[in-house]
Amino acid sequence: MVEQKTVRIERAGYIYRVCHRIMEGDCQMDHGPKFVEVGPLEADVYCVTNHMFYSFLQDSGYRPAYPENFLKHWVDGRCPPGQEDLPVVNISQEDAKAYAAFYGKRLPTEPEWQYLAGGPKKFLWPWGNQKRYEYCNVHGTQLAPVNAYPQGVSPFGLYNMCGNVWEFVSERIHDGDDDHVFIVLRGGSYYTAPYYWHSESGAARNDAHLKVHLLGDAMDRCETVGFRCVREVG
Repeated sequence: MVEQKTVRIERAGYIYRVCHRIMEGDCQMDHGPKFVEVGPLEADVYCVTNHMFYSFLQDSGYRPAYPENFLKHWVDGRCPPGQEDLPVVNISQEDAKAYAAFYGKRLPTEPEWQYLAGGPKKFLWPWGNQKRYEYCNVHGTQLAPVNAYPQGVSPFGLYNMCGNVWEFVSERIHDGDDDHVFIVLRGGSYYTAPYYWHSESGAARNDAHLKVHLLGDAMDRCETVGFRCVREVG
């Protein structure tokens, strides 16, 4: 089974700019351009897998307060055989934050995620500036193992930052009141829906984010969103 690896990211600054992707409404977030600093960090090379998340549940005893759709693809508390190295899905941002905190980590911020994906040269895609869908799991039929597509790694060697699963970042946005709470997702996923309205599908560039309205745990957990972690270091 795939074991998690980390890579050290030294302190760096860059001009951050992000494109807004949403089917309806607008976005009150600061899309730049603005100067940001990231690091020093240790970043997960892979998205968290089913096996890694199972170990977390055993070690921590974590159970979500609202379990609707939590790991709904698992059977009797375990992922199906052969899916140990697939990215864990059907978890919420809060579930992902709990995992990260237990291991002394956290979710990356948007500027951190974008730097991890694009590197110092601010590539549009993890592998460079040309769209190469053969370098990622996109327009597919199922999830791929987290160590698949080595030709598509980011400049720092991080796998599958485009396609396979959308990735949570740490931000949570209140658009004026507590009834309108949003998160943003990064990287795109393997799945291309036959119809879309609120959410695009397929691959997403490094400089694009997708704003998603939180509706409740039953709908905030889905089969195309996973996560990776970072750890602050001295």
